[in-house]
Amino acid sequence: MGEMRFWVQRVYMRLGSHWEPAVDVCEDDEAYYIIVEVAGVDERDLEVEYHPNGTLVVRGVRRPPTTGAVQCLVLEIPYGPFERRIPLPSAINADGITAEYRSGLLLIRVPKRVSLSRTKLVQISP
Repeated sequence: MGEMRFWVQRVYMRLGSHWEPAVDVCEDDEAYYIIVEVAGVDERDLEVEYHPNGTLVVRGVRRPPTTGAVQCLVLEIPYGPFERRIPLPSAINADGITAEYRSGLLLIRVPKRVSLSRTKLVQISP
């Protein structure tokens, strides 16, 4: 049992410590797609904010699933509050940002603003 306690003391994550979820950022011609890995986080504990300085902030809390007299021997999954700040380019449509929570992933779509540097065919009305 002594060896187990020594091993447990070396491989643990403190409850309540700050952590950052993994993030993927992708894009196509129309939008940026931000995927945040938040498995085990309740949707009600998530918050997404866009700030005028061009920063997207994702924050929330992952609560431990155990309660009462259960004693964890190893905690490798981080619990507690988290926050990720993701800088965005200036050419976005902030009013069109959407977020969806599905299968432990927070999927955020940030539409691009139509660039004036692109050639655009203008229709002439009769």
